[in-house]
Amino acid sequence: MTRRKFPLYIDLDGKPVVLVGGGTIAARRAKTLSQFGVKLTVIAPSIDASIRALPGVTCIERPWDPARLGEAVFVLTATDCEAVNASVVETCRNRGIPVNDASDQTRCDFQFPAVAIRGDVVVGVNAGGTDHSLVRRVAAAIRTLLEGEL
Repeated sequence: MTRRKFPLYIDLDGKPVVLVGGGTIAARRAKTLSQFGVKLTVIAPSIDASIRALPGVTCIERPWDPARLGEAVFVLTATDCEAVNASVVETCRNRGIPVNDASDQTRCDFQFPAVAIRGDVVVGVNAGGTDHSLVRRVAAAIRTLLEGEL
């Protein structure tokens, strides 16, 4: 068993968050974050239309540049380029910014959970990066429960 992570719920409303990457995984993370009022900046040479369609998201269609981190409270990297992901992690660590690398859980300062929401109830599901299939099934079951009458 991996070391368990403590679920910490923080107020992200209006807080700057940077997401490096513009593909499928980045799109899922951007969609999730957009539900929490973050000031999200997405940086990638090409950004999926579903990300660009999210309200309030700033899209910078350029290669990764450490100068674009600004005052981010945390950073997510979700690219298909190992060198970019490693650079993002190194830059964040040097600046004391918590970072999550979707491609390598050993380089994550925090886990990004599957999220189920109903009104003010927010449930995060995580398996320490070890069993994404189980996390998807559990999150789906929780969403079904929340959609029903409680």
